[in-house]
Amino acid sequence: MSIKKMVFSGLVSGCAASMLLGGCIRKEGQRMPQVDIWSIDTTICLKEGMKTPSCKIYMELAYLQPMAESDSVSALINSVIQREAFGPKYAKVSTADFGKTLLVDYAKNYHTDVKSLFEADLHNGMKSADIPQWYNYEYEITSSLEIGKDSVWNYSITQSSYTGGAHPNTVKRMFNMDAATGRIITPEKAFRMEHQAEIKKLIFKKLISEVNLKMETDTIVSMEDLNDVGILLDGPLSIPENFLLTKNGVVFYYNRYEIAPYSAGDFSLTVPYEEIEAYLKK
Repeated sequence: MSIKKMVFSGLVSGCAASMLLGGCIRKEGQRMPQVDIWSIDTTICLKEGMKTPSCKIYMELAYLQPMAESDSVSALINSVIQREAFGPKYAKVSTADFGKTLLVDYAKNYHTDVKSLFEADLHNGMKSADIPQWYNYEYEITSSLEIGKDSVWNYSITQSSYTGGAHPNTVKRMFNMDAATGRIITPEKAFRMEHQAEIKKLIFKKLISEVNLKMETDTIVSMEDLNDVGILLDGPLSIPENFLLTKNGVVFYYNRYEIAPYSAGDFSLTVPYEEIEAYLKK
């Protein structure tokens, strides 16, 4: 395996990221930890001595820099981020090793997917000029971590991958964590669910405005109008799992395909607090 152009930024903490919740509570008024970024921009060649095929990997991973060795809450939050964004197997990987572990796993997956096929093609006489484009993979992962409403950490990660096909696959994941305890704030913990109908109406109103803006029109005013342009083909609007309790309002996010075809893109809809505050638990 050949690795080129590797860039690291940010001081990665060596604290453990698998702390138990018990005892991990940040005291009121305590100074907040700093957000740091671990980044890498590299190309992994499939076969030694050949520049193509290759897998391009770009990552910007946001995490908390603990203020001291005793800052177990920041370590817990880093562990939660790793678990929620990438899966349970990464929850216990230390923050210091997390990015490098992801890089190794992506490289292994790339080799597993295509190396045997590529070597078979070479054995059968395929020339360098004839290598299909789908042998070249690309992964781009960017994330952000910011303080939102009432000392809630807002985490957002966008993962874009091209592994063959007509276009890259892009998915965004959002979630909120209590800065004092590290606990995930689910929709049930954030919203008064007995008022789901009212919340959905607020989101629907913002969706109407967003679709009109995207299509440069003001003629879309109803569910039927949305259906006519390909929005909400699979049924009525729902409160998405992806939301952020930001400083300025609640951001509700729908990935491509969730409520519209790929060509319509994604939808990020912000409902100001003055409109939705009555339906929030926090």
